[in-house]
Amino acid sequence: MQRSLLAAAALALSSSAVLAADIPSMPAKAPVVVEQPYDLILELGAGVQVRPDYPGAKNYEAWPTGFFTLHYLQLPGYGVVHNSRANIQGWSFGPSFNWQSKRKTSDYPELFGLDDVKSTFELGAKVGYTFDWIRPWVAARYGLGGHSGVVGETGLDFIFRAAPNLLWSVGPRASFANRNYMETYFGVTPLESARSGTLAAFSPGGGFKGVGAELNVRYEFAPQWAVRGEFIYEKLIGDAADSPITQVGSENQFTAKLGLTYLFQLKLFNN
Repeated sequence: MQRSLLAAAALALSSSAVLAADIPSMPAKAPVVVEQPYDLILELGAGVQVRPDYPGAKNYEAWPTGFFTLHYLQLPGYGVVHNSRANIQGWSFGPSFNWQSKRKTSDYPELFGLDDVKSTFELGAKVGYTFDWIRPWVAARYGLGGHSGVVGETGLDFIFRAAPNLLWSVGPRASFANRNYMETYFGVTPLESARSGTLAAFSPGGGFKGVGAELNVRYEFAPQWAVRGEFIYEKLIGDAADSPITQVGSENQFTAKLGLTYLFQLKLFNN
C-alpha cells in the first residue's frame, strides 16, 4: 500500500503523456542492466494562449500560458516510478490548474447591469488510466477568487507518434460544473435583470456544461527543445447554453495555445 501511494504521488506531476529524450542503456549482457544517468527529466515551457474573454463570451483575449510535463522519475529504494518512453499501462495522477480572468461588465455593453466577477485561480487534480495508446481521464478543480465552485473536464486521448520527434493526441471532451460555478458565470439574478433591462432572470443548475474535442501536438526540433501546441473546441450545452449571457455571446468556445519548452535532466540522488 505504501509503495502504491508513493507511485501515485510521483505520477501526480504528470499531466500529459509525451515523449522525452532518449534514455541511454548499458551494452546488452545477460541479464540486460539499464542505467539512467538522471533521476528526473522534466519539461517546462511558456507561451501564449487565445481564449474567450469569459465563459460564454463571443470575444477573445490573449494571455500568457505555461507547460509542465514529467517524463521520467526515479526514487532511491523504489526504482523507476515514471518513464514516458516505456508506454507504462496503468493509473496516473496529476495536478490540474486554470486561470480565469475577471469579467468586468463595463467592458461589454451586452452585459450591462450584471455584477463584475473577479479573476479566479482554479486548483485541483487529474486522474487517468493509460491503455497503450488510449487514455481516459477526468479532472476537477476548486475556484479561489471570483467563484468558489467546482469545475472540471473528462475526456479520452488517442495518442500517436508520427515520427521520432513528433507526438500528437486527439480526443473528445466534456466539461461539468456545480451550481456555484454556473450561477457565477451563467446566472442572472432578478436585481441584475432589472438593472439590465434586456437580460432575463436565470438560475442555472449544476451538471454538464459543454462537449467538444482537443488536439495536442509536440515537435522536438532540437535536443531538449520542443514546440508545443493545443487546440480545444467546446460547445456549451444545457443551462450554460440556455443562459441569457450565452445568448448574447456564443455557444461555441475556442482555446488555442502555442509555446516553447525545454527538457531539464537532473541528478537528484547519489545512488
